[in-house]
Amino acid sequence: MLKKLFYYVLTILIISTISKQTIAITGKEVSKKISSWLLTQGIEGEPLFSKTIVFKDCGSDIQINKAYNSYKTLNVKCLEKNGFNLFVRIKLNKPVKDSKKNKIISKATNRDTNMISSKELKKNKTFHTVKLKRSLEKNDIIKIEDLDLIITSKASEKSFFNNKEDLVGRKLKKNLKVDQLLHPRHLYEKFEVNIGDFLSIVSQMGNASVAVAGEAKDSGNLGDIIKVKNLRSGKVIKGYVNKNKIIRVFR
Repeated sequence: MLKKLFYYVLTILIISTISKQTIAITGKEVSKKISSWLLTQGIEGEPLFSKTIVFKDCGSDIQINKAYNSYKTLNVKCLEKNGFNLFVRIKLNKPVKDSKKNKIISKATNRDTNMISSKELKKNKTFHTVKLKRSLEKNDIIKIEDLDLIITSKASEKSFFNNKEDLVGRKLKKNLKVDQLLHPRHLYEKFEVNIGDFLSIVSQMGNASVAVAGEAKDSGNLGDIIKVKNLRSGKVIKGYVNKNKIIRVFR
């Protein structure tokens, strides 16, 4: 009787073990699937993931995607109901040669880059250029919303400026029409303070400071001495150019 009971328990255990193996997937198997998927993307990497952990088997295909637009972290999902949803860190190794295209695929970084051969670059050379979005008049101050950055392959449309930020705050020497390319000849020299700018005149009297509104009568950079008009009294005085359009007068 005891023998029969022993064999019965043993049989149950064996069946249970076999069942668990058939409905489970290990971390090692998941890691292999991740490594295989990385190779299809031209990336060689090692999942930093426990190989001994066990999940419920996934009857459907396992979905793998970049988690944050980078191959350094992948989102691994079983799409079945109550399936696993993992975020796995990847240790990236060297680039992998793509035999079909006979080229080296760059190691992925946080920013995806378009790979263009040097021949293609020479053949399709492009330029970033800055144009005006609207017409402006002489002495207007350029704002970021006045500018448009375009890409062109025409050498005739290549501008001296290729960054909108370089033009913000600059004053125009002449009237310009919409779509005009910007060149240095269109602009006054870049100063911290330009003639006609409204600014603050700060006078130091002992431990106290007095500020009044003023107008620049000269242009200047930090540390220069320029003439400014006190808009309250009408008097023209001299002061040192400070940051943020402040003219400091010492008495």
